[in-house]
Amino acid sequence: MKSCFETRIEQKSLGVSRSLQAEIERTLRRLPEMDEAGSRWSRKHYRNGYTSYGSLSNLHEQFTIFDRLKQKLDVEVARFVSLLGLRFPHGEFRLSAIWGNIMPRDCYHAFHIHPNSVVSGTYYVSIPKGASPIRFEDPRAGLFMACPPRAIQIDLSPRAGQVVLFESWLKHEVPPHSSPEERLSVSFNYDWIR
Repeated sequence: MKSCFETRIEQKSLGVSRSLQAEIERTLRRLPEMDEAGSRWSRKHYRNGYTSYGSLSNLHEQFTIFDRLKQKLDVEVARFVSLLGLRFPHGEFRLSAIWGNIMPRDCYHAFHIHPNSVVSGTYYVSIPKGASPIRFEDPRAGLFMACPPRAIQIDLSPRAGQVVLFESWLKHEVPPHSSPEERLSVSFNYDWIR
């Protein structure tokens, strides 16, 4: 038997120190106070929660702490791209966006992809017990036709300090968060700039 067209997802510790982790969390928790535009955007597009996606999606350029996180992400994403066998014959492959997410109880993020990006991922800052997983959908799901029933989704439950990397075309969501404590994460995209 031969395995073809693998879909790779990487979940691993990013090796962030406790002090760096604590500083990322403090800064992320303060963002809604500083980011009026993001709070407005979140009320409309991220029910009950906060994300800086619609306002501050370049956190690495505005906060040293997120630039330090970016440096660690650059190393892991380069390794992941190498494992995927991706090559960029010209142009530049680099981080294009990095944003923070705060999910209180009942906040969710519906299935979506990240168009125009190559690799996406999330770094998990604070994950309380019972936090919602990140859920991925089998990219072949719409083609199964007469197949018998089978699982078409997989859930990953990362811990604080871990990163999850995947190709940006892979459909994913975060189901409604049911823990009374907030789920904090930092998401990002890497693009091929030609």
